[in-house]
Amino acid sequence: MLRLRYSDATKEDLKEIARYIVRDKPKAAREWAAKLRGKCQMLAKNPEVGDNLADLGKGIRSSHVSSYIIFFRQHEEILEIVRMRRGDLEFPFL
Repeated sequence: MLRLRYSDATKEDLKEIARYIVRDKPKAAREWAAKLRGKCQMLAKNPEVGDNLADLGKGIRSSHVSSYIIFFRQHEEILEIVRMRRGDLEFPFL
């Protein structure tokens, strides 16, 4: 399994996602954050999963969790989570 590293932008993305959800459903915000982190753990075990989005940057791949997209890339033994965004937002933002 690769070591996970969350970019500073991803850390902010997670906070933004939680703030958005917590307005209506506080418990759901924690559950969503756990789902997203769980998906990142799965990606660290299977970094070849997801769509190749090299047009957004070298080695960039993506995977979905419902309406959220996780953008990631592998650097040797590290899986960097580059961004985590709602799928309805404009691209590119990496």
